[in-house]
Amino acid sequence: MGVIITISNHKGGVGKTCTAINLGHALARSGRKVLVIDFDLQLNCTENLYGKDRPLSSLTDLLDPSNEPSVDLQDFVYNTEHENVFVIPNTKQSAALEHQLFLKPENLQLFRTRFREYATAEFDYTLLDTPPNYGGFTMSAMIASDCVIVPCETGSRNSMEGVNEAVRFIESIREDFKLDVKFLKVLLTKCDRRVVVHKATVDQIKNYYPLEKRFETIIPANTHLQQAEMMGTTIFKLRSNATGAIAYKDVSKELIKCIEG
Repeated sequence: MGVIITISNHKGGVGKTCTAINLGHALARSGRKVLVIDFDLQLNCTENLYGKDRPLSSLTDLLDPSNEPSVDLQDFVYNTEHENVFVIPNTKQSAALEHQLFLKPENLQLFRTRFREYATAEFDYTLLDTPPNYGGFTMSAMIASDCVIVPCETGSRNSMEGVNEAVRFIESIREDFKLDVKFLKVLLTKCDRRVVVHKATVDQIKNYYPLEKRFETIIPANTHLQQAEMMGTTIFKLRSNATGAIAYKDVSKELIKCIEG
């Protein structure tokens, strides 16, 4: 049975989408079947893995309480140019749905009800890219998930508090909805060890979070990761021997060991 992992932090620019795309591709390159789902209205995952054309079926349809989606859930899943990587794209129209998710508690659980069983049966890893807030979309993602990875940008003054807030939010979801979702690990991103404040963030996270709650691998500040994002592809497609690619490959090995033993 597969695992569903939300990638979340209420801060923007910490590497959530970069992680969803590149960790997803790294897992796929290790032979796992991976699904990436775009919960973020910025649609960066959608444009990277699916394209800019509006999909016939999307996450918008799965989240809409007034819509009864197709019985064939495969209709929502699209191939990508990367072997073993699949995507459920999103659309701007889903912005109108967020307030509806809060009208009834069961609406926040709609995605879990409609899609969790299928995802865990069909995919080894399902990665949910979420917006930089703790609104209805992030809640829906976490409610459907087994665990949460929290990317943390090194060098940001509020990095530590951002991670702590994420952990508290995950616990509130766990308790309020009586679920087993848990905080998995913090992933340090955009790190330049030559910069004093970056090193300070790394030391702070290491001192506060034990190794079982953080990835030993740290994602470096890497121009090739930025280039890949700008070109709408993954770091492995652009340059598989880049330091960013090596880092995400190592993160995928840590994740596999953590999940699969």
